This record gives sequence, structure tokens and C-alpha cells, in this order.
Amino acid sequence: MVEKSILIVDDDGGDRKLIRRHLAALYPAVTILEAENGDEARTLADEEVEVIFLDYLLPGESGLDLMSVFFRRWPHCAIFIMTGQGDEDIAKSAILSGAADYIAKSAITPGALHRMIGNGLQIARMRWRIEEHQKELQQFSDVLVHDLRAPIRAIKFLSDQIIEDFEAGDLDEVKREFDLMKRSVTKMSDLIERLASHINPHSEGTPELVSTESLVEAACMSVAQDIASSDANIELDLQEPEVFCFPPDISQLLQNLIGNSIKYRSDTPPHIVISTQAHGSGVQFSIRDNGMGVPEEYRTRIFEPFKRLQRSSDLPGSGLGLATCAKIAKRHDGAIWCDPDVSRGTRINFTLNLRNNHRNAVHDR
Repeated sequence: MVEKSILIVDDDGGDRKLIRRHLAALYPAVTILEAENGDEARTLADEEVEVIFLDYLLPGESGLDLMSVFFRRWPHCAIFIMTGQGDEDIAKSAILSGAADYIAKSAITPGALHRMIGNGLQIARMRWRIEEHQKELQQFSDVLVHDLRAPIRAIKFLSDQIIEDFEAGDLDEVKREFDLMKRSVTKMSDLIERLASHINPHSEGTPELVSTESLVEAACMSVAQDIASSDANIELDLQEPEVFCFPPDISQLLQNLIGNSIKYRSDTPPHIVISTQAHGSGVQFSIRDNGMGVPEEYRTRIFEPFKRLQRSSDLPGSGLGLATCAKIAKRHDGAIWCDPDVSRGTRINFTLNLRNNHRNAVHDR
């Protein structure tokens, strides 16, 4: 299913017109864009493109040269290379360069386009997931080497000390060292749990239409002790009462954001405002606090795995909380961002745009 625009890049106006007519009949609700050459295609960088039909021979550059440009701008897209005549060498080069498929213009029919797009989008999405998993595995291995090395070294050292102090009869020191060892083990356990949660935060089951209040209540219950100990005040402004989502995931997302508002508080007790409003066909959540705030240069980076504010290095955490939030929002066809218009404290917004097919079907009747 094509959800964004389709781009046709071909210097032959007749060929563009033919392909456009076929695509418009197949996908009447989809925007179809055209470009005669690479320079014209580059001017469409602000468009959201999901499928590209790209002529192999273009004035000044080849379609294969343009592929890397398009993948940098639209990394999730499926690119199909077209040529005036079939050529196995071109087909091989196109596939090796990342094209989803290759087709001779003489073979273009509505049926062929439909099959190519269906299969190509599956390949493109699978390729993107594989690349994401590869990045996460690399980050996972890096954090295991870096963050687990220190507590393991501490446990080894404390084990040797415990033996020495036990043999010397200094039981008070043995007790203190056991307490230190327990802290190291707890730190390792917490890190492993956060890594597991980040790698696969998606819950089992099916999405549901639930009340936004119940999601907030579940999140607040999970951090009730932190709320009480910090004397935090939670204020609700839930203008959108329901949302279609995986409830455990969104409760976890809210729990992470509320926990951050408490962890990164200022000298005054935390005041956290949680609001919802309609956002297109979905819902936007906003969590605003009166805490430390986020410097402008960190407002994008904090959603990357293992990225933390330099000034928060003395606070507990693995740098995975907001990265997990971003993952959950993405799996709900949404986004998450730090509001740039807030001068004091922090406001994090996220959107959820999962389609409620059952509800949409009722409205369409």
C-alpha cells in the first residue's frame, strides 16, 4: 500500500505521461510528482516520497548516480530503474546499488507496476529494518563493552577484597564490600533490562481504542514512588479523550517522560502538565515541566540511543529512555520531538497515528 507520493524522473514527456496515467488509475488517492532530470528532482526534497520510477539515462547523469542522492533524502523509498530496452548488466547494477527492481519501458503495464510496487515496498521496508537492527546491534555491543566493563571490574576487585577481609576477620568491612557488590550487580541488571526494553519495546497483542486518561493513570502508578518523594504535581488537560494504540507501549512512553521530568527537575518541586489534542487523524500528547530544560544543541540528539546531556552525567540512567520513546512513537506511525518554543523547562510532544480500520470503516458507511 502506497501511503506517500510517487515520483517519476524521466526526460521523455510521453513516457512520464503513460506511467502517470497507469499509476493514477492504480492509486487515485496518491500524489504523483514528475521531474525531467536530476536537478528538477532535487527541488522536490521537501516532498514525502515513497516510490520512485527513475530513468536509467538522464541528461548529464545516470539514474544510478541519482540513487544515492534519493536514498539520503528518502531512506525508506523503493526505487525502480527504467530503461528503453532490457539489459541484464543494467539490471544487475541497479539491484546492487539498492534498486528494488528494474523494468524495460516496453514491459510497463498496470499489472506490472502494481506487482513491482507491492513487492518493492516490502523489500525497501525490510532493508530499512535490517539496517536499523544492524545499527542497534552495533550500539548494543558498544554499550556492553563500555558500560558493563566497570561493574564487572568492580565485582572482581570486591571479590578479592572480601576473601582477604574475611580471612582477616574484618566482618564489618566484608559487609560493606558486599553492599558495594550488590550495587554493581543492580547497575548491571538495570542496564540489561533497559537494553532489552529498547531493543523490543513493542507489546504483544493488537492495538485498542483506549482512554488517554487510563494511559496516563497507568504511567503515574508505575512512578508513584518518584512522584511522592519529589512532591511532584501532575496536571492533566486531556482534550482528546481516546487514542488507538498499544496501551502498554504508550504507558511505558509516558512513564519514561514523567520519570525524566522528575529526574531532571530544578530546585522547585516538579510541576508536570500532560495534555492531549487532535493531530490529523491521530492524537498529539504533550508533557511539559518546569525542570532543567534541554539546551538547543541537544534537542534532537537526546532521542538517539545512549545520548545524554553532559550536565546530567552524574544522574542515574543509560541514555536509552528517550530513544525507546522515539521507537514506540515510530511504531505507532508517529513522531516525537522537543518543543523549540519553550524557554523555561521542557516540553516533549509526540504523536500517535495508528489507523483504526474498524472505526474508519464505520465512519465511511
